Amino acid sequence: MKEKQIETIGTTADGEPVCIDWLNTNIDYHLLETPDLISLVGEVLPTINVAGRRQVVVERDFGRIIGTTNLVETTDDDEIVYAKRIGRDAYSRFAKNRAPIPCSSIVVVLRRGDSGYYLWTAMCAKLLPEEAWIDGSDFNKTHAIDFDEDLVQLDTVTVSRPSE
Repeated sequence: MKEKQIETIGTTADGEPVCIDWLNTNIDYHLLETPDLISLVGEVLPTINVAGRRQVVVERDFGRIIGTTNLVETTDDDEIVYAKRIGRDAYSRFAKNRAPIPCSSIVVVLRRGDSGYYLWTAMCAKLLPEEAWIDGSDFNKTHAIDFDEDLVQLDTVTVSRPSE
């Protein structure tokens, strides 16, 4: 947990300040993967027009490798397990024999609050297709997060998908 509860991290293209509320963000897990993530978000903010929207989700390609993404395409050769990520209550699909892959893109999610915009989350990744949010979709059957025991709740690892 950060010492400061709320801090300003930059300004959008249309002049809206953006803060991070360390007590109300979904970014902690992604900071474990990409420690300089806040700096990368700071590079992206001046390219985002929020235009008063309640939530803004953008993907930006930096044209250079900025980190790694842990979402990988899977095959029948992968060892699949399910577990809860640190700080999460839902189970995710993991591939135990895979490693993160280089990534040049960042996804940033901003939400409007009572006193401006807040960074809800950010990660080195590409935007997921709509079907990724549908349980049992083809996308979810062919993609997983690479397994890193430092990023999962080890007591939740199971080989069968739990019903939630």
